Amino acid sequence: MYSLDDFLGNARIIKGLKNMISSGRINHALILDAPEGFGKLTLAKTIAKTLQCAEGREVPCGHCFSCRSADSDENPDIVFVSGSKATLGVETVREEIIEKSALKPYSSRYKIFIIRDSQKMTEQAQNALLKTIEEPPSYGVYIFLTTNYNTFLDTILSRCTLLKLMGLPEEVIVGELLKRGLCTEDNARAISACCGGSLGRAVRLSGDEDFSRLREQAAHIPQRIEDADFMGLYDIMEDILKVDDRLTELLELLYMFYRDILVYAAGGEEHIIQKDYEKDIKTICGRVNMKRLFRGANAVFEAGRSVRMNVNKQMSIENMLFRIKER
Repeated sequence: MYSLDDFLGNARIIKGLKNMISSGRINHALILDAPEGFGKLTLAKTIAKTLQCAEGREVPCGHCFSCRSADSDENPDIVFVSGSKATLGVETVREEIIEKSALKPYSSRYKIFIIRDSQKMTEQAQNALLKTIEEPPSYGVYIFLTTNYNTFLDTILSRCTLLKLMGLPEEVIVGELLKRGLCTEDNARAISACCGGSLGRAVRLSGDEDFSRLREQAAHIPQRIEDADFMGLYDIMEDILKVDDRLTELLELLYMFYRDILVYAAGGEEHIIQKDYEKDIKTICGRVNMKRLFRGANAVFEAGRSVRMNVNKQMSIENMLFRIKER
């Protein structure tokens, strides 16, 4: 595990955390809020390691017992808490946080609790935790990881410092994927464009063969639509629906291709993302006018939104295909 200096992005938050640690004025309850894959757990572990370092600096030494045990997730004074798949209930909160908060640290200056998926905490669990957060022991630090801070009661929020992590710029993600040797530059740019600023998701996609197949499928859909007759559109629909739980991802990729087609058609070929599919993009530009391209991009966007809102998938894709095909 590294130090706060090595954490990518969110410079303002990192600066604030370093100032907190160097000044010794520790916020005893932090909420790290961000979508999955934004590095919440990594940041929480890094904060914990830094606070527990025997040398007491804003950059952990990396060689003391506390640092080494933190790196292996075996520091007895860093407690990881998580509930069931559905909820984080009052019994877990009492046993894993409240009762253990009464026990002083074994060997470190702090007892740090990292609570994963804390958006799953029930109202009863939050109410049970309130007194501990309101009057924490001098050594207690509580770091809540959540994808939606709005699930917290106002009484909990008012006693915590909320840190909302932002996604990384696409160029940073591309550079990181290339530095790690995970994929080619073309694939890195495609992945970074559809990972929503999440390096974690980008790393997962780089080793996902199904993602590469989805990308290839998306690249050929515009051409297939142009070649298809009425019944052929239903064949395309069936192929699209076969991806099942990755339908949203396929539509994101398809939208990205329409974006590239529009950029290419406007004379901006140097700005397209899917450079390895430039030949396909050029072919579509020669067959479809700008008005239909804009309509196609809008149709894909609307289909993606409908699917995310759990509208009937077949109806959403059928409407999309017929809108794109319309002359």
